[in-house]
Amino acid sequence: MILAACEGRHWQYEIAEHADGYVVRMRDLDTGDIDEDGATVFRTMPVAFAFAAMSAAFDRFTASTEEEADDAQMATDFAVSEQVFCDLSSRLCDGGVAGSLVQAWERRPADGPRLTLH
Repeated sequence: MILAACEGRHWQYEIAEHADGYVVRMRDLDTGDIDEDGATVFRTMPVAFAFAAMSAAFDRFTASTEEEADDAQMATDFAVSEQVFCDLSSRLCDGGVAGSLVQAWERRPADGPRLTLH
C-alpha cells in the first residue's frame, strides 16, 4: 500500500509499507514503470518521507534549465530537504538500505553456511 508520494520532474518517489519497514521506490512519470534498482528500505517512516522529499527536490533541481526564474529556489529547496534528511537519519540511526541488498538477503538460504568476518 502506498502511503505517500513526492513528485520530481521525471520521477515520482513513492513511500510504501515493506516487511522490514518502509520502501521508497521510483516511478517514471512518463511510462508509469517502477525502477526496482532505485528502491531504498528504511526502518522508520519519518526518514523514508524525508528521503522521498529530498529525492524529488533533487530531481526537480537537476532537471531545471538555466532559463527558469526559480532555479535558485529549487537549489534552496534541495539544500533544505537534504539537511532535514541528514538530521533525521542521524538522530534515528536510519540510513536506509538498497532494495537490491534486501532482496539478496531474502534469497540467501537459511540453512546455508554462515561466513564470519571477525
